[in-house]
Amino acid sequence: MRHDQNFTPFPVLETAERLGERIRSARKAQKLTLVQLEKNCRIHRTTLGRLERGDPGVSLGVFLTVLDSLQELSDVELILSQPDKPKHKRVAPPPVLKRDF
Repeated sequence: MRHDQNFTPFPVLETAERLGERIRSARKAQKLTLVQLEKNCRIHRTTLGRLERGDPGVSLGVFLTVLDSLQELSDVELILSQPDKPKHKRVAPPPVLKRDF
């Protein structure tokens, strides 16, 4: 099933595309074809192509498996090892005013 990109926020689509480019670059740097990567990580080349094109519907498990196969999983570990830092503060919505008329 193809992920409907109409409901995916733009920053997510943009990040997925960048991650796909990163995976494609790593694969090409190792001089691997999609068929060779398919044999290495046992994920169909169609799914690998979707991942490289930045399809956000590809599962996290597939993404991590491919990174592991390309020996790039340490980059994710680096992100996980950083302490949590506060992101943008969410502003509470204004209270609902009750009208007496």
